Amino acid sequence: MTAGRRALVLGGTKFLGVHVVESLLREGWDVTTFTRGRTNPDLFPQVTALHGDRDEDVGALADGEWDVVHDLTAYHPAQVHRTADALVGRVGHYVLVSSISVYADVREPGVTEDAPVATIDGPVPDAFDMELYGPLKALCERAVAERFPGSTVVRPSIIAGPHDPTDRFTAWVVRMSEPGPHITPPLDAPVQWVDARDLADWLVRLGADRTAGTFNAATPAVPFEVLLRTVADEAGVAFEPVVLSDEQRAAEGVRAWADLPLWLDDPSMRGLLDVDITRALAAGLRARPLAATVRDTLAWVRARGSDERGSDERGSDERRPDERRPDEQPADDLRAGLTRARDAELAARYGA
Repeated sequence: MTAGRRALVLGGTKFLGVHVVESLLREGWDVTTFTRGRTNPDLFPQVTALHGDRDEDVGALADGEWDVVHDLTAYHPAQVHRTADALVGRVGHYVLVSSISVYADVREPGVTEDAPVATIDGPVPDAFDMELYGPLKALCERAVAERFPGSTVVRPSIIAGPHDPTDRFTAWVVRMSEPGPHITPPLDAPVQWVDARDLADWLVRLGADRTAGTFNAATPAVPFEVLLRTVADEAGVAFEPVVLSDEQRAAEGVRAWADLPLWLDDPSMRGLLDVDITRALAAGLRARPLAATVRDTLAWVRARGSDERGSDERGSDERRPDERRPDEQPADDLRAGLTRARDAELAARYGA
């Protein structure tokens, strides 16, 4: 490879990809994106936009050399191998965005990057399967290690901030900024996230420095109360949480994760949002104050249009199969959480 500042982003027009491209451009990189061309195709007129499909056609990658590849859209190992075949000999360093969902055992907090990853019993499916999200991501990591030795693998926790299409973090920013009591998870439950902009800037630095290794990416875990109270404080409203008992949640059909985003009541998942980030901090990951993420997310969600919402493109962060289906969206247009009416109904019924 010749010296230069050329970056190829696999993805780049949605959520994390938007922030990665913006960060690369700020740092003076010559950026090429490779997408299916379905989401925000005209977002970055100053970049070279290549179109294709990692499941079928990567011919657009046949020409060109890049100093760094940022892979934000690998969900199946076959996609990695197909891309590697197209890029052989023309890439300086490879950065893969994986997921904390790769871990085989998250019953306890403090999972490190050396913990065992999930595996698939039996043959690997030919296509992506959401119920095998974590194991398939782990196989993507293995494929990258085989094809691009010395690569960087980053395992983000929940990715938050402007342009988030999942609304998992955004749901709490919206709801807790509104006056009145609200249904919340247990206030001492741990929660962890990473601002997409902080993650993007760090990915760019890791790629530029060709930092090899595997890293969890998240803020330090905090009690849920810290997140919720920060939102209320930023909005200037009273903090009035209403925590349902297990029996009340069951009776009302209130589900962890889908209705109460970022909270998992399954003991086998207790440590998912409390992973160890020692290695990432040593490698330079820095998080902006929670209040800044809250303010910017609230400003974005108030201004966003319908084009920020529905898309059939998978995001680049951790997913779970019990997420709300598109036909179950809350009436107030959030993809996660209780509807405003249901939240108010339950808070009135069970609040003090």
